[in-house]
Amino acid sequence: MGELYYLHVSPWSEKARWAMDLSHYNYTKINFTPMITTPIVRIRSRNFTRKVTAPTLISNQLCISDSYNIAQFVNNKNSGEHHASVDLFPCELKSQIDEFDILSNQILQAGRALVCIRMKNHRGAKLMSLPPVIPSAIRPIMLPVATMGLYYFKAKYGFNWNKREEYIETMRRGLRKVKKQLTNSGDYLLGTFTYADIALAVTLQMIEPIGKKYIPLDSDTESCWKTPELKEEFTDLIEWRNRIYQKHRST
Repeated sequence: MGELYYLHVSPWSEKARWAMDLSHYNYTKINFTPMITTPIVRIRSRNFTRKVTAPTLISNQLCISDSYNIAQFVNNKNSGEHHASVDLFPCELKSQIDEFDILSNQILQAGRALVCIRMKNHRGAKLMSLPPVIPSAIRPIMLPVATMGLYYFKAKYGFNWNKREEYIETMRRGLRKVKKQLTNSGDYLLGTFTYADIALAVTLQMIEPIGKKYIPLDSDTESCWKTPELKEEFTDLIEWRNRIYQKHRST
């Protein structure tokens, strides 16, 4: 049994959870609240110098951060203990999967910056980003805390409020590579379903969210995750993402 500290809105957390579910790994989900949960995870993971990020998996004496590392761990564990129904990291495709995960992170980092840029000027989304335990009646007076959270993300991840167009272009360049690869390979990036498909499918969340069945979002938050400037060009990728979810993602 493991404990996964995760952000339910985060595509990085979704990558980890998707791999964990496919690998039938037994775990408990613990919601990660930036700034608030960070000290707890730091102590539990004995990480006193490096950044604390979600997702983080803690299991017995093991502490594994980064969705890619978590996915590899649960995939290997599943392969060793069971007759795995799916191998997300076939040895012969490992180097290509690595390259696609790097591409995924490049797209997601640009997308994360865009989400924060939109939220900065969206009162409703900022209010909804506050921890659920805060009563609705006092949320408005906590708005500065939500704004501070966005500046915390800016300091942690180093994005720039004024580079919106640059981030959109980064996403466009990355997704064009995905589109080209699928033109050559068919339904899956590498000819068969692997972690590469998970890693790139989740990037479309930052253009057109997948929907409440898989990742529940309120309407204010959802509006900040949409990138209408890219939706028309990548409609076919959004449809591909939807097929991947329907075929390979349980709820």
